[in-house]
Amino acid sequence: MPEEVYSEKLARYGESLRCEKIPAEIIEAAKLHILDSLGCLLAGARLEAGRLAYEMAASSEGSTATLAGSDRRSSLLDAVQAMSAAAHCGEMDDIHGGAGICVGGMVVPALIAMAEKYGGSGGSFIEGAIAGYETVIRVGLSIEAPKLFARGWWPSTVCGAFGVAAAGAKFLHWPEEKTANVLGIAALHAGGMLTGGNEGATARHLAFGHAAQNGVLALLAAERGFTGPKRAFEDPRGFCLTLSAEPGFDHLRSFEQFHLPDTAFKPYPCARQLHAGVEALLKVLRQHSLTGHRIGEIELFLPTQNAAMMNRPLITPTHAATVGSGQYVMAVTSLRGKMDLASFEDEFLQSEDVRRLMGRVKVSASSELDRYYPKYWPGRVVVRSAGGENYAEEVVIPKGERGNPMTAAEVEEKFLSLAAPVIGDDKARSAMKAVYSLESSNSLAPLLGVLK
Repeated sequence: MPEEVYSEKLARYGESLRCEKIPAEIIEAAKLHILDSLGCLLAGARLEAGRLAYEMAASSEGSTATLAGSDRRSSLLDAVQAMSAAAHCGEMDDIHGGAGICVGGMVVPALIAMAEKYGGSGGSFIEGAIAGYETVIRVGLSIEAPKLFARGWWPSTVCGAFGVAAAGAKFLHWPEEKTANVLGIAALHAGGMLTGGNEGATARHLAFGHAAQNGVLALLAAERGFTGPKRAFEDPRGFCLTLSAEPGFDHLRSFEQFHLPDTAFKPYPCARQLHAGVEALLKVLRQHSLTGHRIGEIELFLPTQNAAMMNRPLITPTHAATVGSGQYVMAVTSLRGKMDLASFEDEFLQSEDVRRLMGRVKVSASSELDRYYPKYWPGRVVVRSAGGENYAEEVVIPKGERGNPMTAAEVEEKFLSLAAPVIGDDKARSAMKAVYSLESSNSLAPLLGVLK
């Protein structure tokens, strides 16, 4: 009997995920991540990249899917791309640090679009979401995906199609053999580069959405009879061995634990690499009653790879560029005493005070912090006041991780702050109620109905 291949192992694992067998704490975690992802999607639909993605999708032929947070419609594939781009463009969507992948921003919008087209129960939605999270995280871990950053590849876009394909196959109750085939097809669509960060290239968010779209495309292709490579992961020219010298195949064959709870929520709308630094800076500001105008210098220390990405002193003053600039994020946080979506509005993007303080912010690599990476993305901040005093703070596990969690109440507060301005407070609270009752709901209509 031939040895079972990894796509078959992943497919068998996905088929085993049923609400009645999944631990209650995993179900509850999944619902919080679904809720968080919906909030990011709705808020992102009003940001520049989200608006552009929606306009492009609505201009295409087809009216299969509603673009959440609007009354516009488009084809299924275009809707998935647009909504995933919107869910990520605010840099508020969840992320698994060890895999380097933003998960919910792809998996949840894809499931929303598929639910409108195919129908389905709340339980199937939860099962699909968990299958998507678990699959894409395992794929990312198997190739040590955070190492791709240094080579110009974006782990989310390289791995994302696997998560969406697995989520969709589970949601549609596909059998093991069919699911294994769709994972093979998804492997043929892996890719996506990081270039353009300093320039604020908004199309990078479209690339994120394209990864989600490719997951659904793989599903549609499999349904039509296309076949993918059976040994997509282990073949010498396959996914893992072309991207990693020593793949961790154990992640594709060992299923004793769930990885979803290790997926972090983002309390701040900026690159995750900067969250520990923001948290540390806010502690310094509050503990010593400092304001931005009393700061002489700031030095932000990050793991070597993250420092190379976040050291962006010369950037285009746009939302897309500044969310990944350590200089901008440290400066605007110091001046405002907080970090939220308003930090990237024109008032601050064009502020001379922000620009002056950016010139006094240094981003440095720390070999001491390298030992925590990539499991955690730490940061240390040293602030020198205008009077010459030095203050330092280090955060190893940034807020939102399992070891430094956001509470359910904090996730709910974040969701309401993002969703209510788009769909209204009543609908936002109804959406929250619908998400929390998913596993007992025979229809997704109550949830879909309030996302417009």
